[in-house]
Formats: sequence, structure tokens, C-alpha cells
Amino acid sequence: VLTDMNTPLGRAAGNWLEIKESVDCLENKGPEDLRELVIEFAAQLLLQTERADEISKAREQADDCLRSGAPRRKWDEMLLAQGTDLTAFNHKLASDTSAPAILELKSNRTGCVSHCDAKIVGEIVRDLGGGRLQKDSVINFDVGLDRIAKPGEPIKSGETLARIQAADADSAKTALKKLETAFSISDEPSAVTPLILEVIY
Repeated sequence: VLTDMNTPLGRAAGNWLEIKESVDCLENKGPEDLRELVIEFAAQLLLQTERADEISKAREQADDCLRSGAPRRKWDEMLLAQGTDLTAFNHKLASDTSAPAILELKSNRTGCVSHCDAKIVGEIVRDLGGGRLQKDSVINFDVGLDRIAKPGEPIKSGETLARIQAADADSAKTALKKLETAFSISDEPSAVTPLILEVIY
């Protein structure tokens, strides 16, 4: 399944923030593009394992399963089997923020989000400490970006384009300067690239 990787998937980037968003998806509350991809991957697997005989039925089966709540229950079973403190995990999930320093990038104009650069977003997460510059780099699992605005969405001046979660105020400010270059705002809605570009059998 070939997907558009020019724009971040979902609305979060960073280790814990992506886990949190993934759990939202398991609870059928995740971002629409992430949900679409999860359904498609599951449907393709159902076809390959001959548990469905056509893609439309497979998608319906995957959608029904996701809506049932069973995937989140299975996720919890897997965590418990690996010795996870599920109470502590759920407590952290309930927290709105995971890092000490929070800073929001606000739009300086009204219009429509026409671009969000995945490469720049990835570099910011890395620079915040959420990725490795060297093989022995220590990863900070709590830093990253969330509330990322998606291409095609209307935005008003002063509204949030993305929120930075950083280890300290200085790194948050540095990230903010770079994050400003990741977004483009147009006066009119622009064409949005489909999430799934091609399925190769």
C-alpha cells in the first residue's frame, strides 16, 4: 500500500504522542487519515488470509471490528502480558501533555492549510530529542508535536497549526522557529493528495 508521505500521518509526531493517538484510533476516536489507513491495512490482510473474498467486504469487516472496541481490549491484554502497569499507562493517557514545556504555533493569517512538510516535522521531533542523531543518542519519549493541522483544513488567524511538547523552554522556542517553515496557508482550498496512492498486488 503506497501512501502519501509528504504530510504527517494523523495529528501527532513523537514517540509517546503517537502511541496516545494510536490508542485513540483503537477506541475509534483517532484522526480520519490514520483510521482510513488502519482500515485499509486490515482489509488487505483479510483478503490475503482469505477471511474475506472482496475488498469492500473486508473494509466493512475491519470497520465493524474497530467500532466494537475489541482492538483496544486486545491491546490491553498484550500490554498486561508484557508486564505493563495498565493503571499507570491509562493515567498517562489521560494527561493532555507529556513534556514540561508546551508552545503552540499560531497561524498569522486566515485561509486554508495547503501544505505541512513531513520532513521538517520529523527533523523537529529529532531535534527535540525524540529521535537519534547518533546510534547512541538517548531518546526522550515524551517530546514531539501534536494538534497538527492538516492540508485542506480552513484556519483562522490566531488558531493553532501545531503544538510543541519539549523538554525545556529554549528547545521549544527553537522548534517553533523551524516549525513556522513547515506550513503553507493559501487563500483558497487547494487540491489534497489522496492518502493511498496505489495498492500493488
